[in-house]
Order: sequence, then structure tokens, then C-alpha cells
Amino acid sequence: MIDPIDMWVFKPENWFWIVSGDESRFWSSAAGDYVPTLPDGAGITRIASEQELAAVLAVHALQGPVDLVPDRVSPAQAEIALHRHDDGVLLGQVNALIDSYPYEPVRIWWRKATFISRDHPYLAALAIELGLSDETVDGLFVAAGKIS
Repeated sequence: MIDPIDMWVFKPENWFWIVSGDESRFWSSAAGDYVPTLPDGAGITRIASEQELAAVLAVHALQGPVDLVPDRVSPAQAEIALHRHDDGVLLGQVNALIDSYPYEPVRIWWRKATFISRDHPYLAALAIELGLSDETVDGLFVAAGKIS
């Protein structure tokens, strides 16, 4: 039972959201999942998307319904994620591509960057050369972002 005094006090660790207007289920931050019904007196907020909800919850160190793709990762995080992806095969392909890349600034960027931005045009070019989809690159960034 929710204490009536606390009913309207926002507590991100125990709050409910209607996501994308879908009132058939509710995101529960306490459960870390969607639930079919709301407890009596539950605090609830409408939010536009799962991505926005994940961003709100991330501020409070809570897991949302989707993993957010980091804007950038360190080179070490990127290389470890590439290695873990398929036991080093993709990392080997990236290194071979970088070593033979015809445009010197791309080679310098990969070897000297202090961070790798998801939206960097050189990353987009390398992904195309390697045949990686946007979803695969996003997944690699999510994995890299979890490496400390």
C-alpha cells in the first residue's frame, strides 16, 4: 500500500510510466519491467518513448526498458567491445582495415582519438567498409559503454 502522504512525491525508484500512450501496460521502475496494472494511488507520469524513459531513469542510476546508446566511448572500451563481440574476429578486421585505409586522417583518428563518437563520419565510413549495420554499431556502443 502506498502511503497517501507520499502519493504525489516523485520517487524514481518506485514510480510508474505510461510509455508512448500505451495504457495497456505500465513501466514500473521498482520491478524494472512492464506491469499490467497499477497499484492504488501509484504515482504515474506519461512519457513519449522508451528512449526518453531510459534517459530519465539513467539519471537516477535505474535500468530502463531499453539500453541507451552512448554518444561516445573511450578507445579502450571500443576495442574491448569489438574483441568481445566475436572473440576478436571483428577487432582484427577493424585493425586490418585501419592499417590499410587509404586516407591518413582516418588512421590518425582511430589511433589517437581520446574518445570515439557514435556520430563521427569516420566511424560511419569504417562501418560501411566493414558491412556493419547501424543496429550492430549501436549494440557495440552499448556493450562498450558498460565496460569500466
